[in-house]
Amino acid sequence: MTYLAPRQGLFAIIILISFFIQTTLLLISTNQQLDELKMQTGERMLVQLIDEVKLPLLSKDKVSLSVLTGRYTSENTVASLTVKDIDDQVLIQTGEAQLLEGKTMSRQVIMGDTVIGTVNMTLRDTGNGEIIASQWIFILGSFITHLLIWLLYGYVARPTREQLAALSRDVQDYLITQNQGQGRGRVALQRQDSESSEETRPGDGLSIHQALGNYIKTQQEGAEESDPKAKHSEQTAADNTGDSQRDILTKIDDNAAGKTESEAADVANTETRAATTEAKPQSLMANRPIEVATVKIRFYDPNSLLSALAFEKSEPYFALCTQLLQRTIDELIKQPILFGIKLNNKPVFDENGATVEFLATTSHSRAGLAAIMLAKAYVMLNEVTYIKHRELQRFALQVVAGVSDQATSEKMEQLLINNARAGDILALLPVEGIKQLRGYIQLNSLKNPTTVYERDCASLEGVNDSMMQRLIDVRDAVLLSALN
Repeated sequence: MTYLAPRQGLFAIIILISFFIQTTLLLISTNQQLDELKMQTGERMLVQLIDEVKLPLLSKDKVSLSVLTGRYTSENTVASLTVKDIDDQVLIQTGEAQLLEGKTMSRQVIMGDTVIGTVNMTLRDTGNGEIIASQWIFILGSFITHLLIWLLYGYVARPTREQLAALSRDVQDYLITQNQGQGRGRVALQRQDSESSEETRPGDGLSIHQALGNYIKTQQEGAEESDPKAKHSEQTAADNTGDSQRDILTKIDDNAAGKTESEAADVANTETRAATTEAKPQSLMANRPIEVATVKIRFYDPNSLLSALAFEKSEPYFALCTQLLQRTIDELIKQPILFGIKLNNKPVFDENGATVEFLATTSHSRAGLAAIMLAKAYVMLNEVTYIKHRELQRFALQVVAGVSDQATSEKMEQLLINNARAGDILALLPVEGIKQLRGYIQLNSLKNPTTVYERDCASLEGVNDSMMQRLIDVRDAVLLSALN
């Protein structure tokens, strides 16, 4: 029989308290370090931004201000940027979370000796969830270390066989001492009874012999009581040994039976997976090559405003979107990373959006990467034009984009309708296409999928710094060419 370590449950509570204290101290220290770093970075960015916005602020060029401030709001540390003129009127306000709480820094824009405006920068507060997500390896390692300490304590601190044997001997000695004390008490009572009988009957000579016989009988009874205890201990040890042997044999049989059952279950699971693979649609096969990547861009119109728009207003809007899309494609194909990529069709916007097809002309061309870059670049560009149109009180809509290959382009159309929200970018690519995005793009699976295609579909979560700079350059080049 295996005994637990003393107070092992209490030690587990102490270990948990130690783990939570260590995690709390990690969150506090990391948050302080990140706040100091963000403040220093924010000060440098604010000084640089003030130098860049002097001329556009003087002429109140909102488009240029939007382009300039967009570079800074793309940083994760910046929540929002607000540029005001000398009359304290807001000229431009950018950022994905203008209402997000954070530390705000404000600086005046001075040209010469004249104050021409104000720039406010709000830095994003770092949440505990972000810290845990960035430090999960350390937290997991700390938890495993505390768990190993608890298991080690349970193994080291449990009583050994020598300690258990010594404890058993002490218990037996205590019981024997108690029995002997009870026997001596009975003898003393008998002696008192015999003495009283002798005093009452002085002529009776058998009373002394009776007392002596009772005493000897009591001693023999005590010895007989101790012997059965020793025999009982030996019998118990033998029974325990027999039980342990029977338990070992039973465990061996159970393990053999469990192994047989697990092997049968593995065979059944293998057959089930094979049947599932055979039944899976050809469009979702993992080894399918990707030669043509498709980008579907749809208007995000939950209130059906586009259907109510007059023809004389919708056609110019579609023409503007088509022109911006074509310029974005032209600037994107110039990127050296997309060598060997050609446009396979002539995309045109209508009420259903637009479809772009990229063709890989060489075995090393990355059609999937070109498609995801176009989707992200056009969503960024459309966000700028959408804000500008809303300022001018003109009609405009946000967009959603989906990236797939030709085999799953129709399914992507339905995924955009059911799962996409304003600014979302979805990807439904085979493994070969996903490999082209490694190191550049971060994807996350859709939450609560209900179909096979929703399970295989992913949402664009973010891009790395070098890729974001390429996309910003493409967006700025398109905007500057539109101005010219």
